[in-house]
Amino acid sequence: MPLHKAKTIGLLCEITDEDSYKDIFYIFTKLQERGHQVRLVGYINDKEVPFYCLPQLTADYFCQKHLNWYGIPNMEQIQDFLKEDYDMIIDFNYRLHPAVQSILALSHAKFIVGRLGECQNAYDLFLNDTTSSNLKYLEAVNKYTQKLTGDER
Repeated sequence: MPLHKAKTIGLLCEITDEDSYKDIFYIFTKLQERGHQVRLVGYINDKEVPFYCLPQLTADYFCQKHLNWYGIPNMEQIQDFLKEDYDMIIDFNYRLHPAVQSILALSHAKFIVGRLGECQNAYDLFLNDTTSSNLKYLEAVNKYTQKLTGDER
């Protein structure tokens, strides 16, 4: 399914600083404005979720203190994310995180897109793109999902 036809989209990312938060939140907002039902899950590789990561009804953030002994997120919001049958999950991560890897493995999404070489077995579409911005990566996701389905506009 091409990105523009996906009704439900899950976004996975790592929040490293306030700029990365603003960057992914911009994409999250734009997809919502285009009529997609979007759910965002952001991982913070630290002991606490920073003050600028404001949880919302469809945007949640977790950190190291939310991981169980096996490194799997242990939050009700993450369990809710995993119960959804998304048309597409887009993994924006640049680095390997076992917590995010476990979400990908447990997901019921119909189609998973990612750019992390270490996780390419978890993806239905792997785009080797770790150098461009998240927005350019999203454009590539749109382009290649259209090409795969023959639905180029």
